[in-house]
Amino acid sequence: MRREAWRDFVGLPIPTVSQNPSQQKQWSQELRIASNGDGKLNYTLGAFYFDQTINTQGSQVQGPAASRWLLSGADASNPNVLNGLTSTNTINFSNQSFAVFGKLNWAITDKLHFQPGLRVNYDKKSGFYESVVSIHNAQYNFVATADNVAALLAAAAATSPAARTTFLNQTNTLAPQRYSPKFSAWNVSGDATLSYDFTSDVHFYATYARSFKSGGINLSGLPLNSTNTGVDLSTQTVKPEKINHFEVGLKTQFFDRKVTVNLAGFWDEIKDYQATVNNNAINVIRGYLANAAKVRVRGVEWDTSFRPSSRLNVYFNGAFTDAKYVDFKNAPCPPELSGGSTSPPFCDISGQILPGISKWSLSWGGEYNIPVSGGQVYLGYDGSYRSKFSSNPSRSLYTDINGYSLSNFRLGFRFFGFFRFAYAG
Repeated sequence: MRREAWRDFVGLPIPTVSQNPSQQKQWSQELRIASNGDGKLNYTLGAFYFDQTINTQGSQVQGPAASRWLLSGADASNPNVLNGLTSTNTINFSNQSFAVFGKLNWAITDKLHFQPGLRVNYDKKSGFYESVVSIHNAQYNFVATADNVAALLAAAAATSPAARTTFLNQTNTLAPQRYSPKFSAWNVSGDATLSYDFTSDVHFYATYARSFKSGGINLSGLPLNSTNTGVDLSTQTVKPEKINHFEVGLKTQFFDRKVTVNLAGFWDEIKDYQATVNNNAINVIRGYLANAAKVRVRGVEWDTSFRPSSRLNVYFNGAFTDAKYVDFKNAPCPPELSGGSTSPPFCDISGQILPGISKWSLSWGGEYNIPVSGGQVYLGYDGSYRSKFSSNPSRSLYTDINGYSLSNFRLGFRFFGFFRFAYAG
């Protein structure tokens, strides 16, 4: 389930209320049985169950700036068209998940190990969504539900073409809806790792994993169909993500374990990637979950440290990540292409970068300590850097976050007893 999100990025009274107070209950239980770890073949078997219910009483109210901001034509100049327009929402959600799983660790030799794992998962989700829309002022007075909205539209059309247009502007901005989505699916996931110890300080591994992210249902209002006569029920469910993950790595220590160097390379292929898309309506800023056809994430990462003595240690870690939409043709458009009569209903952002992921991420630092009576004084430094990244699902120059670095210095005293004093800045 997802919550309504209004993102006009301004301080004007467009929506004046947008809230979803909820009551949630959940419980889970997991049982495991495992071998004692003494033999060449060790195992872990288990079962898991999860149950969750959420009840929400949502509301949304439009303000005096909503008409000018969201509408066009004559209604845009009349704040009463949307001022006070209220949606009262009843949202119920139920979620059950059950899984059985197992993991083996086979010591083929003292140096060569094989670790396969398997998980079978069943998810069942159901919900109920109802939105009742009302407005009461000197010019407009109605309560629209999923049952009577067609009759109210006919009555408005009988009054005048302008009345029909106004009623459509109101019910397209906050739409009266009622639907009960359901989702259920079985998923099989697993992994296999082959590892080899060249020495006690040089460890190699290769992993393949097939995993998934559970599908779900949209419970924040659905977009209208192409004729604007009802909700598009094809958007009420979201398919599971399917991920193929490949990774190879090397973990090493040198010079009496004073130097550590760990390297890893990874490649992920994701089908039916779950992403937020728009409902293609100019006067409604609402998103819902849908599936992008394909996403790819690949890169390398490293962890290094140097500890020449018990008094000094330094480290340098980093990652290079290439994360892109391979196929996403019905994506939300960036802010500069959104709004207005010429706004495209959706954009093809295939080939663009994923949001929130920097191409380069680095961290470094160290610490030096001096033994004193009863403890030690230490001075440390930690730094980090990440390159530019997108903060919007669709890339935009207006929502890129420029690269930046952070620094932190630490000065403190460690007691060899129970107490510690430190200052960081």
